[in-house]
Amino acid sequence: MRKIFINIIIVMIVLVGAGLFYQSTQQGKDVSKFPAPGKYYDVDGISMHLDCRGNGSPVLIIESGLGGGSSGWSLVHDALASETRVCAYDRPGIDWSAPVHRFADSTEVSNRLFKLLTVAGVEGPKILLGMSAGGVYVREYYRNHPGDITGMVLIDSSHEQQASRLPPQVTRTISMDTILINACRLFQPIGVVRGLGIMEGYIDPDLDEATRQPLLARLNQSHYCSSVYWEQQSFSGEVSDELPPDSLGELPLLVLSQGKEPKAVGDDFTLEQAMAQAEIWDTLQDELMNLSSKSQRVIAYESGHLIQNDQPDLVIEEVQKFIRQLQSGVE
Repeated sequence: MRKIFINIIIVMIVLVGAGLFYQSTQQGKDVSKFPAPGKYYDVDGISMHLDCRGNGSPVLIIESGLGGGSSGWSLVHDALASETRVCAYDRPGIDWSAPVHRFADSTEVSNRLFKLLTVAGVEGPKILLGMSAGGVYVREYYRNHPGDITGMVLIDSSHEQQASRLPPQVTRTISMDTILINACRLFQPIGVVRGLGIMEGYIDPDLDEATRQPLLARLNQSHYCSSVYWEQQSFSGEVSDELPPDSLGELPLLVLSQGKEPKAVGDDFTLEQAMAQAEIWDTLQDELMNLSSKSQRVIAYESGHLIQNDQPDLVIEEVQKFIRQLQSGVE
């Protein structure tokens, strides 16, 4: 029995070693094939990636949703940059920024972005664009650093009270995602996730190959699942507030919300439950719109949560229009 046990341990060590080599080799190829489009800046010892394109003022600053980075805006980044300067960045461990593997609340996230923009010399009036969790982060940024912010765009933004107001089925789904992400963070560094092509299932199949492949490379990094885990752990407290979001006063605000017809997802999430969730989400989006006395809301009727992927032309059209309004002084 002892001999069998030793042999099993040896086999496991060999397999793990082979997996580490495979993962390292393939990740190295990805880095060479899909280099960072922007520049790196040191922020508190973390190598942060910032991708600024175009020229003009105010500068549009993009804050992505959980697990998302600058590469997730490839369908709209250049088009928006034809209107003004547009900067998308990556939080630690996402896309091209270095990982930190620890908790970071919204105050730390917003302050880190402020430092990044300062180090990178991104000055002057700014519009903050936050998608999903990014909506909470940009509102926190505005609360801490309101000085040069001239407008805000929320794309299907999270709400600070959603944890207690959305149906319990959503909470159970998030718990299951936590189990999966823990498994992923264990097996991703040894090549299992890459080898089985698991991350391909998390990419929109309708995306063209030129968009899918760089995105897949970022998702297959050894530290990606661990980084998403820490983002989820950090963010869970941000949407469990007893108090509603802070008012934005007279800050010009554009809210884009998903509007695709809800549908059942298996036996555990019926059509009735999906419709109830959609109704509550719509209410939360209305509340976000009402945070400002100078707001407007647009519903993307052909989109789910990722409007920038489902209806990129709509995002481009509405955000460009909003930028022009600010540039001309019309609110």
